[in-house]
Amino acid sequence: MKAAAFPNTRALWLLILANTISGAAQGISLIAIPWYFIDQLHEPVLFTRFYAAITLVSMVWVIYAGSLIDRFKRKHIFMGLTAVCGLVVLATALFGFASGPLGVVPTLLVMSVTLLNFNLHYPSLYAFAQELADKTRYARIVSYLEIQGQATNVLAGAMAALLLGGIEANKGFYLLGVEVALPFSIKAWEMHEIFLLDALTYVVAFGLIAFIRYVPQTHYQPETGNALLRIRQGFDFLKKRPQLLWFGVFSYGVFVSVLVQDRILLPEYVRVQLQSAADVFASSDMLFALGALVSGVITRRLFGKMSPIAGVSILMIGLSVLYVSMAFNHSLRYLFIFSFIYGYVNTGVRILRVTYLFHTVPNHIIGRLLSFFKVADTAMRAAFIGVFTLPFFHEGTNIRFGYLVFGIFILLCGLAILPVVKSLTQKMNESDAH
Repeated sequence: MKAAAFPNTRALWLLILANTISGAAQGISLIAIPWYFIDQLHEPVLFTRFYAAITLVSMVWVIYAGSLIDRFKRKHIFMGLTAVCGLVVLATALFGFASGPLGVVPTLLVMSVTLLNFNLHYPSLYAFAQELADKTRYARIVSYLEIQGQATNVLAGAMAALLLGGIEANKGFYLLGVEVALPFSIKAWEMHEIFLLDALTYVVAFGLIAFIRYVPQTHYQPETGNALLRIRQGFDFLKKRPQLLWFGVFSYGVFVSVLVQDRILLPEYVRVQLQSAADVFASSDMLFALGALVSGVITRRLFGKMSPIAGVSILMIGLSVLYVSMAFNHSLRYLFIFSFIYGYVNTGVRILRVTYLFHTVPNHIIGRLLSFFKVADTAMRAAFIGVFTLPFFHEGTNIRFGYLVFGIFILLCGLAILPVVKSLTQKMNESDAH
């Protein structure tokens, strides 16, 4: 990408660098928190119930968040998010240094702030990226963002594997699915130490974002009406395009499962089904991110000549088979294979999905559109989390049946998209022609 042809090269790379630095520490925190509740606090059901509650709260917040994205400059939104989240996480970390090991409440506070941040951060990120580029660069920039995000997650997983349980010299542990041994020891970090690292990266990200200067490549006029009016305008846009709404909702099936699988199913699955420790959990997250990284590099080439809607459906149907087989798995190797392919599919679906939306949705309304889809995603996540709070899933090795539930769900979502492939592809081609 040459600067002469693309005037926002510097702005894009500053955005990616800021996202990488803060995202790595956030990733460590979000890997550490669910494991901390299961392994140290011994409260898996409490964690699941709280996660369900904060997910329900997100349903209200995400609607308003979408209207904020179309009301204010996206750069200012990023700066505000990093400032607020950084202060909260820093205060929690300092409290831990002063009082000792963190208990339930401060740990859940950081988790809540981070998850609510994601509901505004990622729609803002994509809206900002669309504003920085013209249509000829949409697919490439979406791929760049996914490569950056998943490379960051690989780093976060590696750091989490080293920090969560600590490392004994010359004793084997899993890293990227391979058992390795280091000639030195690393002491396990406390949660407040991990949170301090997280807080400091917010400070660095704030400084980088402040230096972003750019020339808008896509017309964007911030909406000036009140929040309710802006929300209604977004709803009216979708109401006139029911097939887009259908695709938007069902294509979120993979993303629904990602967060619930990683926060609720996977930690307990590793602990009770596979009888393994934190390094296996973190290694699985690393392989997920590595698969996603590979997807970011090759998906645009593999599916370049195929309708993105058809590509989403194919990937989801294939993933459903892997999910079902996880319910009957007892092998660490298969878990690692599943994690890699799962990461590939998740990012492949996201690239194809966002590329389609960039081609067909005006920039001035995309924030609200993404927020409406996010509401559907949040509602479905809340429903699944509620199901997984049932005592049945926490008896013996029954957590594995959560994978069977998700396998059926993703299969149905993938099949539901097939009827709208032809018409939505035609609309994208018409949009590009104009």
